[in-house]
Amino acid sequence: MFRRPELRGDASSPKDERALSRVPRVGRLRSALLLPPAAGASIAALIPALSTALARHSWVLDALTHFRPLAPWTALAAAAGWALLRRRILALGLVGFAIWQWSGIEPFDGPNPVEPDRDRPERLRILMANVYHPNADFERVAALIRRERPDIVGLVEVSYDWIDGLERTGIREEFPYRVEVPLGGQGLALWLREAPHRLEPAQVFSSTGNPVCKATLAFGGGLTTLWLVHPPNPVGGGRERANPDFAALAEQIGLRGGSQIVVGDLNRTEHSPYFHDFLATTRLRDSRFGFGPQPSWPTWSPYRIPLDHALVSPDVAVVDRRLGESIGSDHLPIILDVAPASASRKSRN
Repeated sequence: MFRRPELRGDASSPKDERALSRVPRVGRLRSALLLPPAAGASIAALIPALSTALARHSWVLDALTHFRPLAPWTALAAAAGWALLRRRILALGLVGFAIWQWSGIEPFDGPNPVEPDRDRPERLRILMANVYHPNADFERVAALIRRERPDIVGLVEVSYDWIDGLERTGIREEFPYRVEVPLGGQGLALWLREAPHRLEPAQVFSSTGNPVCKATLAFGGGLTTLWLVHPPNPVGGGRERANPDFAALAEQIGLRGGSQIVVGDLNRTEHSPYFHDFLATTRLRDSRFGFGPQPSWPTWSPYRIPLDHALVSPDVAVVDRRLGESIGSDHLPIILDVAPASASRKSRN
């Protein structure tokens, strides 16, 4: 009988052994390179979500809510890192978290929810700008106003220098109906080209609050209240006076009721729970729906947040809403065109 020869594997060469010994080293090197950024991105993605839930307990957490639009992208970056580390379950979880974060961000790029009344050609253009009181570029602001031809101008952070500077440009005289509170960082100026139904002196609604300007206009076959506001900044020690003043302002607007337009630097974005409180109390609509998020501050940063707002009641349709060019301030101006809303929309609201 023939005996079957034993099969023996070929002996590994020294070169193969060196290659196999390098495999664990490559894995350790990959972990060393990818683990810190993947873990850091995971933590960074969670911070805005946790901040939103806990924002009422700290001004720092409230400020961090403004970075929520970055959370989905940070979560996806973290997911990519964990996938390369072969932590598939963790990577899939972060992808799901990113989708959940996206679902909670307002879809301002969607359709305009309120159409203008086609039987009413009436239009009103409002230009609102935080001029930043140390800024002295009066000519750029005057040039913007001349180019846009607004019916109403609302300026925030107005000082005596700003009143004098705009007077020298000749633009101030084009708006003979004015209320001005030149207090620098708390200053306001509300200018109207045509006579309003009523133009009220500036008011303060809380003991620690900022001034508020208000005018009543004939618009859409009735009267519309226009507010120019600049609530205190809640950052740092200002939180204790800022949030009560913000709530007091919302209460006054809500009590006023009827047709209303609110413009100004609110020092908050739609990601803050205090901003949601403001909308709920006033029953107003963000004018950005249909026109995009339009982040306005700070002009020098690649990542900007929308601190400058225009809010409207249901009977007001937003025809156009856009940011203006730089005026030397750290804020970009907003230009708002409004019209009476369609009768069907007003009846539903």
